[in-house]
Amino acid sequence: MTHRPHAPVPVPRAILLAAAAALAATALSHLVGWAVSQYLDSVHDTPDANIGAGLALILLPVPLAPVLAWPLVRTVRLPHPALTTLLGALLYLPLAVGAWGLWASALDGTRVGSLLAPVLGSVWSLAAAEAVALAVALAASAVLTTRHHARALRER
Repeated sequence: MTHRPHAPVPVPRAILLAAAAALAATALSHLVGWAVSQYLDSVHDTPDANIGAGLALILLPVPLAPVLAWPLVRTVRLPHPALTTLLGALLYLPLAVGAWGLWASALDGTRVGSLLAPVLGSVWSLAAAEAVALAVALAASAVLTTRHHARALRER
């Protein structure tokens, strides 16, 4: 059951709702990545399991965030939630991969005694960058689908 409101959603409200859904989806995806990494770490204590736990912590949230965004976009009642989420995912994935690449290169470039090492080396800085990327992507797609929905309602 897809929600299609009779009145168009104002653009600032659509941006705010999309950003809220993006932040919640990113937080949930990072919690899932953390839970998987903790499970892998507790089941096996070999170095290979620790590598897998680290990869789950860092890489699992990237594809999982747009998947978790779809029910949240439906919950905040944006028009055309499937289309909004699909467009947002297509915009988000390159942004998230770029954010991950910048995070990894910044992590490699920091010295141990640097003041930025604890900040850039934190997984929370990666989560914040991915949250901003998903918020921008979902907000842009929400504006596109909201304007399309408003134009379709005017033509009726």
